[in-house]
Amino acid sequence: MNIEKFVQRRKKLGYSQSELAKGICTQATISKFENNGKMISTKILTQLCQRLGLSLSDIFPSAAEGDAQVREDLRKAEFDLITTEYDEAQQILQAISIDKMEIDHTKMEYLFIKGYLLALSDANIDEAIFCFDQILNGYDESHSTIYSQLAYVGMGISYEHAGNVDKATFYFSKMPERLKKASYADIDTTWKVLTMLFYTGHFYATQQDLVTSDALLRALIEVSSKQHVTFYVARAQYQLALNLIAQKTDFKMIREALNDAYAFAKFNHNTKLIDKINQIYSKNRLDTNREATQ
Repeated sequence: MNIEKFVQRRKKLGYSQSELAKGICTQATISKFENNGKMISTKILTQLCQRLGLSLSDIFPSAAEGDAQVREDLRKAEFDLITTEYDEAQQILQAISIDKMEIDHTKMEYLFIKGYLLALSDANIDEAIFCFDQILNGYDESHSTIYSQLAYVGMGISYEHAGNVDKATFYFSKMPERLKKASYADIDTTWKVLTMLFYTGHFYATQQDLVTSDALLRALIEVSSKQHVTFYVARAQYQLALNLIAQKTDFKMIREALNDAYAFAKFNHNTKLIDKINQIYSKNRLDTNREATQ
């Protein structure tokens, strides 16, 4: 265990042992951990690390080294998930075994990606729900990591695709307020928050709550700009354009959103989205010309 890193981060952030322990454990628990190396439960250690902006892999570097290649593969799979290359992501996951992973965070990363792939591709909704249930009621029972939030959204996606809007709403309704408080400690966290913003915004669009949808999607675009991450911007702008069309907004505003979506889709080589944008361009131009001749 790299306890010294834990201690250094606590002092750097200005926490006393009692301040760090507040709401999680006792000051004595932290004192025994720091001074005597007495191990504490994974649940408590995870919460303490989250408060310090650390991961368990920072405290257990040897285990992290064992999962290093798996984490790299999962990062590629997550990128494929973001860019809707589901087949490529699935191929990566098929070559990975969760039983060989050493760190709970790595296992939750695997379950989050697998669950989203299953739900979004309508492959096996029950199996997708089981992935998220393992996070919520297994690896993160305290709901202290970002993976529980991802699991809530994943549950929502699963039930939405299963046609159960009431259950989908139950899970998605947890997210708007929580996402307002989201932090962006690193690029991996940013990717995950953007994922939740997008799918929650998309769900509210399907339910015709366009005010909530627009707010979430615009928050996504603002975060993407600040964090210099462009992968979701095209899809967010595209959904905003669809929202504007549903609100029968002036085509000039729709075209502006579509132009932004097209530019980012082209930048990120998202050919599937480009095709969808071109279809809307064509349809709306035909509608506009038809109105002009009447």
